[in-house]
Amino acid sequence: MPRQTWVNLLVWHPEDPLNSLNPLGLGGPLPRVLQVVRDGEAGPPGVILRPDEPLRQAAARVTAALGLRAPAQPAQPAPLLAIDQRPSGRGGDVEQMVLVLDGGTPPTEELPPCGGCGRFHLVWTPLEEVEQPALVHALRARVRGGQPPTLWCGEPVAGG
Repeated sequence: MPRQTWVNLLVWHPEDPLNSLNPLGLGGPLPRVLQVVRDGEAGPPGVILRPDEPLRQAAARVTAALGLRAPAQPAQPAPLLAIDQRPSGRGGDVEQMVLVLDGGTPPTEELPPCGGCGRFHLVWTPLEEVEQPALVHALRARVRGGQPPTLWCGEPVAGG
């Protein structure tokens, strides 16, 4: 499999809108993260980065494919929230890199139906059920600010 760089969007919605300033606080319900259901499995919305493609353009492809509006500040690129690298099975070379960009918080919880079948293939997943650690770390970076974490197989790299 050739090396791939994925651009995923973190699109989230607070479970409790009154707690939107501190969605990771332990005092209330945790936020939900937008995921795409493919073949019965949920994963973050994303695309493979094309050669020489700017990250902003890749993020726009994701939002267009999902029928979502672009992030609220189109003049600025979507901030990078996390980088997750995954090795190949041979020699530890990086086989896949995932860049998680800020996809914003939509003004409504209603999700558009998929193109032809009318069924929803976008789902809100409670944060505690998200299986991709990069999304959890990205949301933490989004809320707390600071440098985007660098991950290796979903685990933070010391000093990264």
